[in-house]
Amino acid sequence: MILQVPDTVATQADCTEQELFFGMVVGLFYQGRLSLGQAGEAVGLSKPEMMFELNKRGLPMSYDADDATKDLAAIDGLWGGNNMATQP
Repeated sequence: MILQVPDTVATQADCTEQELFFGMVVGLFYQGRLSLGQAGEAVGLSKPEMMFELNKRGLPMSYDADDATKDLAAIDGLWGGNNMATQP
């Protein structure tokens, strides 16, 4: 797919082609149309790098109980079910 954006948009926004694309991807992420990983991949970044870029720009990230549960499950998997956070 080729997306054409008038040059005036980039000029008015004072941004590069890469910045416009990043902004579009971030918008799709915030709309829930792309996951964080998909958004990062689209702009050539890993998930942690994408998180860093969002934070660097002061853009909030939602993180709910479901996200925490998934992260803890991933940690449990890495530790072979011996999550250090749950051990005395």
